[in-house]
Amino acid sequence: MVFIIPKRVREDLPFARFVENDLSLERGRELEWLLTNGLGGYSSSTILGLNTRKYHGLLVSSDENLSRYVYLQKLEEEVVSGNNVRRLSVNEYGDRSATDGWRELSAFEQNYESVTFHYNTWSADVVKTINMVQGKNAIVVSYKVRNKMREGIKFNVNLLVNSRSIYELTKAGNLSFDLKVFSPKILAVKSARGYLTVYSDKAACSVSPLNSKWMRNVFYSTDYERGDDCLEDLYFPASFSVGLAPAESEDFSLVALGYADENRTTEAIKDMQKGFKENGRVMGTGLASSILKLLSSGDSFIVGRGNAKTALAGYHWFGEWGRDAMISLPGISFINERFENAESVFSHFLDNTSVQGIANRFVDGKPEYGDYDSSLWLIDRLYQYMKYIGPEKMLPLLSKNWPKLKEIVNTYSVLEKDGLLMHRSGTWMDTLERDAAVEVQALWHNALKIMQAFAEVLGDGRFSTEELCKRFESGFHERYWNGKYLKDCLSDDSMRPNQVIAISLDHFIIDANDARKVLECVREELLTPYGLRTLSPKDGRYKGEYRGSISEREAAYHNGTVWPWLLGPYVKAYAKYYGDKSHIQKIFEPLFDKHINEAGIGTISEIFDGDPPHKPGGCISQAWSVAEPLRAYYEDVMGKKPPYSTLFL
Repeated sequence: MVFIIPKRVREDLPFARFVENDLSLERGRELEWLLTNGLGGYSSSTILGLNTRKYHGLLVSSDENLSRYVYLQKLEEEVVSGNNVRRLSVNEYGDRSATDGWRELSAFEQNYESVTFHYNTWSADVVKTINMVQGKNAIVVSYKVRNKMREGIKFNVNLLVNSRSIYELTKAGNLSFDLKVFSPKILAVKSARGYLTVYSDKAACSVSPLNSKWMRNVFYSTDYERGDDCLEDLYFPASFSVGLAPAESEDFSLVALGYADENRTTEAIKDMQKGFKENGRVMGTGLASSILKLLSSGDSFIVGRGNAKTALAGYHWFGEWGRDAMISLPGISFINERFENAESVFSHFLDNTSVQGIANRFVDGKPEYGDYDSSLWLIDRLYQYMKYIGPEKMLPLLSKNWPKLKEIVNTYSVLEKDGLLMHRSGTWMDTLERDAAVEVQALWHNALKIMQAFAEVLGDGRFSTEELCKRFESGFHERYWNGKYLKDCLSDDSMRPNQVIAISLDHFIIDANDARKVLECVREELLTPYGLRTLSPKDGRYKGEYRGSISEREAAYHNGTVWPWLLGPYVKAYAKYYGDKSHIQKIFEPLFDKHINEAGIGTISEIFDGDPPHKPGGCISQAWSVAEPLRAYYEDVMGKKPPYSTLFL
């Protein structure tokens, strides 16, 4: 049995639907949706259509280096009947005023590849559906409009355009646009940063008046709460409109494509004109539905990068991070048998190794190095992958990269002293100085054992890690065990969750009784409904809320903030050392049944507050937050172990 989305559930029904109280301004602004295109681009906002972050945008395109740009900020609809204009849009402004189009919203629905807004005004019923085109920086927005009046009405769709990085904000006067109206139904908007084309099958385009070209001081409330810049001006170049006779209904669509220049946009249009077939995937309810929603979310993190594929760490702002990719791979590509994706991601990172190992991250397409755990996670994940596909199928990937893997071990061994890796920081808790961290020690020993197994598979009798293993095993326990739990670092007794990572690994030397002591301490002080705290509340440095300025948030990031991905190693370790599943069987219910309809719809947030009610924060959709709970539920709760697990005990 594997986790896949079966054909029988690919029906035209939503997996999430919000009505009534959820559509209030206060509640609706907290619920965010995300659609992705397989390239790193996305479309995202709240269920009200109110943008609360600079990262929100109807069309956010990604280039070959996975840099993301907002080209189409919003489409804002209005119904015109005589002298009456009813706007369906929602915006907040710098003076804290807001438009009230949300009052006309009767329902919001999301399925696997689209979101739908249902509006019910006194003059018209409007259904708006947004689809993102896979493999293209493009969206299709479809409208169904029914005139309820005894007189004709006009339905306008106003374009709010941008051309900036997702990390920036636009001010009128700092950015100029050139408009090209190719026909009554085709418009292009060019800037120094990009080229946007919008066209319709039925709606006619009209350029906006010169004195109405900018919407000023749009306010992003979430950015304000985070202490970031939060005011922006948006360019309003044109509208697309249709007229409806009394009691008439009309269906029409808008297509928008945004790339760095006109040639790339034109090429994408030509490809799309060859035929784009919608393939919406949707679900019902219950735990099975939640798992399938998360599997679909997991697909969004695997994106094309040239001829290869890579894994994004999260939406809206995280790019390629080696550690995140390695940790996430089992949950987004092993358990659902996306083995081609896994091999492509492995190859991408292995092709970009240096003497320091795999890249910590890629910035503008260029690898950066400097952490101490990503390469050790790589070795572990290659080992987990071999458990799924078997040694025979693993041989080509392993043989090709065996010299690089041995070089990684040789590089790390230079840091070894008395069995331990004497590294300086460079861990996943990158806001803290953590030298000789406990999980890095465990990952090192785990990697040494795995490399010995790889050498046997490859028949390399000259390679041996036996002496390094012996030195580690002779001194680790004495130097890290404090009588109750494992120290976080060689000189730091902090009660943190990194010891759980250590005891969850396949190859670790801790006594089972001591492992259970660790788990009991973690359960008592760190476990929450949504993950593990990064520091015990009993510690004076503990921060229970992730709030405030950048420096305030950074102080809390790894000092109490809850991380959902840590539930993966916690559940794996609990199943390993207790066997009894009564505790872990329900551990994912708050995430799977509740949270996926609370922040980023159908996905899992990056972090949560350490204190109740554990408000979600950070990225609305984080790869390892989705991947590790999925992997743990499949392998450790359901007990669906990889088919070749018994070969490597």
